Amino acid sequence: GRAGRDGDPSLALMLWSAGDFVQARQRLAEVEEARRQGERARLDALAGLVETAGCRRAVLLRHFGEDPPPKCGNCDNCLDAPEVVEVTELARKLLSAAYRTGQSFGFGHLQKVLIGADDDRVRQRGHDQLSVFGIVEGEEARLLQPLARALQARGSLVANEHGGLHLAGDARAILKGQSAVSIVRPPPARKEGGRRIRDLAPNPVGDPLFDALRALRRDLAAQAGVPPYVVFHDAVLRAMATQRPASRADLAQIPGVGEKKLAAYGEAFLKAIRDN
Repeated sequence: GRAGRDGDPSLALMLWSAGDFVQARQRLAEVEEARRQGERARLDALAGLVETAGCRRAVLLRHFGEDPPPKCGNCDNCLDAPEVVEVTELARKLLSAAYRTGQSFGFGHLQKVLIGADDDRVRQRGHDQLSVFGIVEGEEARLLQPLARALQARGSLVANEHGGLHLAGDARAILKGQSAVSIVRPPPARKEGGRRIRDLAPNPVGDPLFDALRALRRDLAAQAGVPPYVVFHDAVLRAMATQRPASRADLAQIPGVGEKKLAAYGEAFLKAIRDN
């Protein structure tokens, strides 16, 4: 909460796989119908968090109804922006392969068909005679696996109990060119001694200005009947204490001080800064 909500420094490790989402989507069938739509929406929101190429903190805060700055400057995507690749045409090839092979084979087999592999099982099934045989090569071939994971995570491909992939969700819209697909290119492994996580300034404990700003925030939040972080996050107060803006224009330059909050709280915080 201190990190995601207030913007305080923290370290977090996120572990996930497409299989997690495959299993979760399968379990949705066991949920009572009245709750299923809400559970699916929550799962889609989680998929959006793990797949985003943008600021993860912004995704979290928007999910809970806030209007965050576009970048927090602290999460993995802000510190080292991933490369986003448009792969709609490749997605159409993969979905076509799943469809033309009968929607009963796993990714490994579909990959062999698409890259034109010399494989006994492919030949025995007659899949070397399909129009999708050997239509993927070079850089596209290297993107097949992350694409398959992304399509499963978003529900466009669904695995049956035997691992066979069949079309679902927006798969047909993708095939018709009505829905686009982009994925994050997996980053290269970091070298030893590479970029460190940004050296973040901790809360300036004992700083009279920071303490005064927090006290003001607490009072304003109590008057409005809302939690303090709804007024401003700690990260915004830290920036105010460090930069000491002298005007509304200066205050507006601080990330997290939007037009509405500037109008509602700007003068009160500027006065606190002048008085301290």
